[in-house]
Amino acid sequence: MDLSESDECSDVEDTEVCCVCERFSPEGLNDRPHLKIVNWGQCDKCGHWVHLSFCHEKAVLRRGDTFICPHC
Repeated sequence: MDLSESDECSDVEDTEVCCVCERFSPEGLNDRPHLKIVNWGQCDKCGHWVHLSFCHEKAVLRRGDTFICPHC
């Protein structure tokens, strides 16, 4: 099964940018010598995306969590 077909997988499109830093990849990501997975959170109010742990204090969202971006 292709990961894009999974109901559990929610990918952010390359055209989406973080509503805080206005970038697809967070600043300083390439300066890190180790692998870093960038988690995204989608605001429940406005639908904008945010880099978790880079542009927001939350690092992980669990199923059923409510998430509001800094703009809302």
